[in-house]
Amino acid sequence: MPGLTFSLKKFFLFLFYPSTLIFIFLLLVSVYIVLEKRRGRRRFLLFLAISLYYLSSTPFFPYLLLKHLEKNYSPPSKEEIKKIKKIVVLTGRIYGNEALSLEERFSRETLVRFLKALELKKEYPDKEIILLGGSYEDKENKGATYLKKLAEKFGFKVKALDTPLDTITSAKVLKDYLSRTDNSNTPFLLLTSAYHLPRAIYLFKKEGLNPIPYPTNYHYKLCKPSFSIWEFFPHNLYLNLTNRAAHEYLAFGFYKIKYFIWRK
Repeated sequence: MPGLTFSLKKFFLFLFYPSTLIFIFLLLVSVYIVLEKRRGRRRFLLFLAISLYYLSSTPFFPYLLLKHLEKNYSPPSKEEIKKIKKIVVLTGRIYGNEALSLEERFSRETLVRFLKALELKKEYPDKEIILLGGSYEDKENKGATYLKKLAEKFGFKVKALDTPLDTITSAKVLKDYLSRTDNSNTPFLLLTSAYHLPRAIYLFKKEGLNPIPYPTNYHYKLCKPSFSIWEFFPHNLYLNLTNRAAHEYLAFGFYKIKYFIWRK
């Protein structure tokens, strides 16, 4: 049942990605052309699809969306870090395909977060690293365990919690783990991509946890406009970044509404 809920949530989020909306608009135009009617709607949908595609696949639109998400937090000071015992890392995509080698199982998002955690561990050896994440492609739902194996190859000991498939589940699983091993109110560094932190901090605090934000992997820098002539041409990198930003806004809005209704 949790797997079905997760899949349905991802499906409905996917429906509202700019790339999906572009496809839907163009599909409807095609249907109208086949049926040879509703010429006005056909033109309007075609205009929407082309406009949304151009805005989403050039740097200006994703830059504004991502910068708004990523400007909220900056890394804590060394004095703050020294006071905290645990570093919690939210993993990104982890591939469960058995044909992949260990190093091939991780998305760029996951590796950047993971390497930053190891960098902190090297600087502060007394910190405990907790990796949170699963893989819905893996039959045993392993995810963080693969990263743990990679950490061990580098000579680091970390804790891996495989269960979570999304951010809200990660918060619940971490709360249960901290309640059993320490105290659920214990402050910890929450390390994830900068665009993901606003939603992650919100959900972790809703679970009564005490996260200290540690942003990494700033995406707005990848699409910062320089007004070069080449930036006015569409590129799949910017479309992907627009989808990432849209996912965060949609998911964050969903939970805001959910908790508002629940409170009532």
